[in-house]
This record gives sequence, structure tokens and C-alpha cells, in this order.
Amino acid sequence: MKKKFVQDYKRKAGEEKFSYVGDYYIFYMEEAEKKRRAVFQVLFATLQLVLLVVAGLLNSPGSYKVYIVLPYLCMILPLIYYIMGAVGFSRIPEKMEKHQYEVTMFRMMKSVLAIFFLCVFTVCADGIFLMNNKNEIDAMTEILFWGIMIVLAVMDYVALVYHNRLQKRVVVEKQERKDTK
Repeated sequence: MKKKFVQDYKRKAGEEKFSYVGDYYIFYMEEAEKKRRAVFQVLFATLQLVLLVVAGLLNSPGSYKVYIVLPYLCMILPLIYYIMGAVGFSRIPEKMEKHQYEVTMFRMMKSVLAIFFLCVFTVCADGIFLMNNKNEIDAMTEILFWGIMIVLAVMDYVALVYHNRLQKRVVVEKQERKDTK
């Protein structure tokens, strides 16, 4: 099994240590601004986690349908990854190596994208369930669950726009790759 970033490190002839030869990702932001944004992102993710837990505690009739509960439950893992990336965001240097970039900024972008699509799928599935069973179920808890999922989808869309703007500020500095074998 090939390791992910092994090609980014090479040992020069006569040296014992490996040195980084991969591309650098340059992202300039003042330290105070970076920490403020990191705190905002952690709070944002925590709010999403709270909304997700509240939606799960509603015990709505749709929570017994696998096509609704499965994407809902799958949102937890990307949300945890998002929190991990947001915590690491305040510690990234201005000139990042590829693995630093991928475990912070790129991880947050992928996580928000995954949560957004899972929310949209859950909203659609729950909306269909509501329309098909509106007279047979307690619609109030189901509508509340559906509303929370819509709020989460809107929050994630706003986060996607925000992270897209952050991604545009990243400049890739290509390194010349020389074979040291």
C-alpha cells in the first residue's frame, strides 16, 4: 500500500534527514484574523452538531425510514472532520506543505460539501415522506425535523461560499522535482 505523501519527501545524497520537495500552499492571513475565523468555524460546527442532535431527539415518524435516517446519520462523520479541520486552521503556517493544507483547509471544504449534499438528500427524502403520509402521521415533529434539515442545508451552502472564498486566497507554489535516486 502506497503512502499518500511519500513522494513529497526525498532524501538528498549524503543526508540522513528527509526534506520536503512537494508543492507549497501559500495562504496569508493575519494571526489574529486567523484565530478569530478558526473560533467562528468551531462555533459554526458546534451549532450544526447541536442542531443535528436536536433533530435526532425529535423521534419523528420519518426517523424509522432508512432512506431518511441513513443520510442523517452519515452527516456526523463529516461534521467531526470539519471540527478537526477548524481546530487546526488557527495553527496553519503561511506557507503550508501539502499534508498541512489537506488536513485543514481542504478537509473543511470537503466536509462541508458532504454535509450539504447529505442535508439536501435528507430534505428531499423527508419532504417526499411528508407529502405521502401527511394525514397518517404526527406532522408537527416531522415538519420540525424537516425545517432543521433545511436550516442545516442553508448553513452549509453559506459555509461553501465562505470556504470557496478562502480557497481562492490559496496560491500554489510549484517546486521543481528532481529525482534523487
